[in-house]
Amino acid sequence: MRLPPINAIRVFEAAARLGGFTRAGEELGMTQAAVSYQIKQLEERLGFPLFVREGRRVSLTRQGEALSERTSEAFRMLERAFDAARRGGDDILTISALPTFCENWLVPRLSAFQKAHPRLGVRIDAERRLVDVRGGEADIAVRVGSGDWPGLETRFLFPGSVAPLVPAAAVAAHGPFERPEDLLKLRLIGPIEWWRGWFAAVGAGDAPLPERPALELETQTMEVAAAMGAGDAAVMVTPFYFASEIAAGALVKPFETELDEGAGHWLVYDPDRARTPKIRAFVEWVLFDPQAFCLNRATAAPPPAGDAG
Repeated sequence: MRLPPINAIRVFEAAARLGGFTRAGEELGMTQAAVSYQIKQLEERLGFPLFVREGRRVSLTRQGEALSERTSEAFRMLERAFDAARRGGDDILTISALPTFCENWLVPRLSAFQKAHPRLGVRIDAERRLVDVRGGEADIAVRVGSGDWPGLETRFLFPGSVAPLVPAAAVAAHGPFERPEDLLKLRLIGPIEWWRGWFAAVGAGDAPLPERPALELETQTMEVAAAMGAGDAAVMVTPFYFASEIAAGALVKPFETELDEGAGHWLVYDPDRARTPKIRAFVEWVLFDPQAFCLNRATAAPPPAGDAG
């Protein structure tokens, strides 16, 4: 059997997805009558009804439901293919992530990934908004949250917990910091609710914290830079981002306790594209290559092994 006209298939897909001829017409710029005509032509071509018509209401038949699922997926595949062509095809990997993650975790490690995959270019989208991964706005995204994003494959990277960090110069000038209250000798940088939560977590919830932080900036990178420049401040940030600075002694983490609000960093991607070579290569590198994770931890231990997709 030859494929029916693509326009008729497109009209059917929209009507099935939106649940009516009128709404399909609005999306496609057609009249309700034109949508109905295209559906009727398609039904005659196939030899069976796709919709049950009850006055002004329509509902899918059993065969219509089965066909709807497949046609919707087919159009999604086409959309992704054309979007990939606009972005440069399979030789460019587009990654979306928060600015601090890009600056402090991703960018310092990218050279290792690109050496392993020299034919693959990388484009980074460092924005706060959630891009539409299934819609093709990015091949892979790194998100902070619980890991529950319907329709997306997720892989845990590391916690989103926060803790106080103190620049080495501030430790030398104002230390030691043996009790949590000792941090109050310094100006506090970062969201004050994080400071309150951390002090409560270490059993010092009655400590006389200021009503507002000395400084709260757009990214954790900027806040750490401000603290290091000031020499008299502590900053509440995610230690994983600054593992290199901690290892080098430029930043000190005076207390082990971290405030965990249940949010972690997750690698997310479209499960339908999980085996696309560029996506699979990046997922496997992030999860299993020691060069990706050796700077994340106090010891060079990769995360537990598992299926990359």
